[in-house]
Amino acid sequence: MFDWKPSAVVAIAPCPGAPLFAVGYECGSLELWDMLQLVCTQTVAGPSLELTSLAWARDSVSNTWRTFAAFLDGTIAEVLWRQASVAHSLDSYGGVVWALAAAPVACVRPGFAHVLAAACDDGSVRLFGCEGGEPGLVAERVLARLEGRLLCAAWHAGGTALAVAGTSGNIHVLDAMSGREQLRITASPSATRAVTVWRLLSLPDGTLVSGDSDGAVQMWDGRFGTQLARFNQHRADVLALAATEDGSAVFAAGVDSRVAQFARVAGSAPGQPDGWAYTHYKRPHTHDVRALALLAMPGVGRGERAERGERGGGGSGGNANAVLLSGGVDAQLMAYPAQTFLQEHPHRLSKCPQRPACQATSARGAAGAGVAAHAARLMVAQHDTIDVWQLAEAADAAASVSAAVAAARHHHQTGPRGGAAAQPASSSAAQLPPPGHVAEGEPLELLSAPRHLARIRTKGARVAAAAMSPSGGFVAAATPAGARAYAIEGGAVSRLRLAPAAEEAAAIGVAATDSHVVLALPDGGLLACSLPDGAVAARAQPRAAGPAAAASAGPQWTADDCAWRNHCPPAASLVASADGSLLAAVGCAGISLHKLPSLEPHGRVLKAEGGLAFTAAAFSRDGRLLAATTSSCALLVWDTSDCRQLAWCADNADAATAAISRLPGAPTAISFCPSAAAPAAAPAAAATAPSATAPPAPSYRLVVNSPGGLVHFDLGRPLDGTAHLDAAASSRRHARGRLRPEQRQAAAEDRPESRGGNGRVIRTLHPAVWVGHLGASDLLLLEKPWEEVLADLPPPLLTHVYGS
Repeated sequence: MFDWKPSAVVAIAPCPGAPLFAVGYECGSLELWDMLQLVCTQTVAGPSLELTSLAWARDSVSNTWRTFAAFLDGTIAEVLWRQASVAHSLDSYGGVVWALAAAPVACVRPGFAHVLAAACDDGSVRLFGCEGGEPGLVAERVLARLEGRLLCAAWHAGGTALAVAGTSGNIHVLDAMSGREQLRITASPSATRAVTVWRLLSLPDGTLVSGDSDGAVQMWDGRFGTQLARFNQHRADVLALAATEDGSAVFAAGVDSRVAQFARVAGSAPGQPDGWAYTHYKRPHTHDVRALALLAMPGVGRGERAERGERGGGGSGGNANAVLLSGGVDAQLMAYPAQTFLQEHPHRLSKCPQRPACQATSARGAAGAGVAAHAARLMVAQHDTIDVWQLAEAADAAASVSAAVAAARHHHQTGPRGGAAAQPASSSAAQLPPPGHVAEGEPLELLSAPRHLARIRTKGARVAAAAMSPSGGFVAAATPAGARAYAIEGGAVSRLRLAPAAEEAAAIGVAATDSHVVLALPDGGLLACSLPDGAVAARAQPRAAGPAAAASAGPQWTADDCAWRNHCPPAASLVASADGSLLAAVGCAGISLHKLPSLEPHGRVLKAEGGLAFTAAAFSRDGRLLAATTSSCALLVWDTSDCRQLAWCADNADAATAAISRLPGAPTAISFCPSAAAPAAAPAAAATAPSATAPPAPSYRLVVNSPGGLVHFDLGRPLDGTAHLDAAASSRRHARGRLRPEQRQAAAEDRPESRGGNGRVIRTLHPAVWVGHLGASDLLLLEKPWEEVLADLPPPLLTHVYGS
C-alpha cells in the first residue's frame, strides 16, 4: 500500500532558551519537538538537499531564538518555523558547511550580532552574524584558512577562541578576533598516519574533547594542549559528542551505534587534577548514530511561571533535569535522562518516524457533487509522491464472524491434525460467540484485492500536506513551490489549474471538499478555491487569539510550557467536515472554526488547558461534532453549533485519558464512524439546552489512533475507568516481576470479555501508521513491520564478523 522510507537524523540542536529542540534529516526536512510534551509541534518540508548542520542564534532586537541550517550545496538558510519554510539562503563561498557553531550567549555584547562560526569544505573558518531584526545571516569575515577539510567547530574559552578540526588530524585553536592560531594539537597517536577528527567539544573548565576516525575519545588540556585521557571504547568512528552543562560527564556515539558515557573523577589527593573514567554504554540504535545533544530542562514544574535568570533553576537543577538526545540512520529519536543514564532505559520519542500522510473515503459517493459512487479510496502521500488506491470491499461482518466461529468450532472438535480433540469441545467452544454474533474488533474477509489507481509526482517539490475530497474525486497537495490540485476519474489523473494566488502560494496545510480546496498560508491566512475551475472563492485574514494577533512577529508566550507556540503557525493543519460546511484550523492559538466556502469565523477559538498542543482533530460525518486530542492524551469533543464542550468529556475525562495513555506515543489521528445521522429532534434539544449537558446520539462513535494501536469510544455510553486503571497497575507489577509470558495474566483490553466494551484498547504488534473508518462497520488499519522499514535503509557501516 505504501513504501515507508524514513530519512536519517543528521543534526539535533537544542534551543538554549526553551525546552525545544530542532531535528534535521538527511532529506532536508526539519522538525521542532517540545520536550515537556514529548510531541513534534512543527514540521518543515525544506529543500530537496541534504542537511549538514543546525544551530540556534539569539535576535538582540526581538529577544527571540532563531534557527539556521546548512545544506550540502554550501548554503546557510534560516528556518522560519511560523511560516513552515526555509528562506533567506546565503552562500558560504567556502563549499559545504559541515558544522555550524553559535557563540555562547554570555559573550554577545548588547546590541551586537550573535556570531555563528562555519567549518567549511575548503578549510576556511567563516563567521556569520545574526543581526537583530534582519532576516537571514550576514557574512562578516574569513577567520582563517587551514589545511584539509574542516568538519567540526566549537567555541572555546568563553567565546574568545574557536577550536576547529577536520581531515588533517590537527586541532586548531584560533583567536576569535584576529584569527591567529593560539594552539595546535595533533590528534593522531602516530606521526605516520593522520586521523579524521569528526567532532569537537569544549567544556566549561577549558578541556577539549575530540572524537576521531580511530574510534577514540580524547580529552585535551585547552591551555597547553597536553593529552589528559584517551579512550578506545568505540570500535569505529566517533561521529557525535555531547556533555553536561558543568562538564562532569561526556557522551559519545558513532558508527558502532553505542552511546557511551565518560565521567569526571576527582583527584586521588588534594591538589591533583581530576581524571576521566569510562562508565558504560547503551545501544538502543540499530544503525550509525550521527547526532547527540544535551537539552537542559526547566528546574520548576509545569505551569509555574517563576522568575529566574537562566533556564534550569540555577545550581545543579539544569543537570538534574537534563535530557540526552540521540538520532541516527535508523531515523529513531532517543531520549535519556542524563543524571541517571545508567539506571534508566532510553525513551523512544516516536514509534512511527516520518510516517506517510494518509486519508481514506467511504464507499459511497457524495450526493449532489457530480461524482459517481465508487468503492472506498485511500490516499498516501510521502516525499514527492501521492498514491491513490481503490480499496477492496469487505464481506458482511456477520458472515465473516460466523465463518470464523464455525472454523474454530471445527478445530476444537477435530483437533489440530484432524483427529479427535484432546479435551471436550464444550469447554473450549463455550467461550466462543454464538453464530451470527458480531464482536467488535473481529477481522473482516475481503472480497477482492486493493487496486492501485494513480501515482502523482510533484516534480521535485516535497509534499508538505495533502488531502482528498470526501468522494475521492479530487486530491490537493501543498508544496514549498505552490499548491496543486488533481481530478481522478477512474484511473485517469488530470491536473486542475488553480488561481495564481494559490498556484504560487507556499501553503502549510490543505483541506479538500467536493467543491472547494482550502489552503493555509504562511502568514496565517486562509485561501479557498472552487473546484474544478480553480477560481478564488474567499480569503480570510489571520484570526486574532486573545489580546494580540496570532500572526504577530514578536514573542507572545514566555513560559516554558508555552514556548512552542512562538514557533508554531496560526494554522498549521486544516480539517474539513465531510459535508463541506465547516473548516477547522489547528495552530498555536488553538482550533479556530470557519464556515465554508465563505471562510467566515464561526464561534470562538477552542483551546486546551495548560497550553498543550493539539495532535489530531476530526469532524463527525454530519459536521455537528468536532473531536481533538492533546499531547497529554486527553480527548475533547465540542458541539459545533455553540462551540461548547460535551458533558461526556468532563464526566469521562480521566477514563478516556487513561485509555489513550495505554498506547505508546501521542495520538496521531481521529476517525468518526459514518453511522446513521442523529434524529431530527436532536438539534432542537441542543438549542433548548445551551450548556450541552445531554449526551449526543448513540450513533456518534470514534476511534483514536496512536503509533501503538487504537482506542474505540462510544459517546453515548459512559466509560469504565477502573478497568484501565487496574490494567495499568497490573502491567507495572508484571514489568517488575519475573513471570514467564504464559504465567502473566492478559491485560484488560486483551481479554475476550473486553470486546465490545466502551473505551476498548486494541494494541498492534507493528507500528500503526493510520486508522480510519470506511463504513459503518469497516475500519481500515495500516501497519508495517519495523523490520521491513529497516531492511530498506542503508546497512550499518559496522557489522559483527563471526570470530572477530
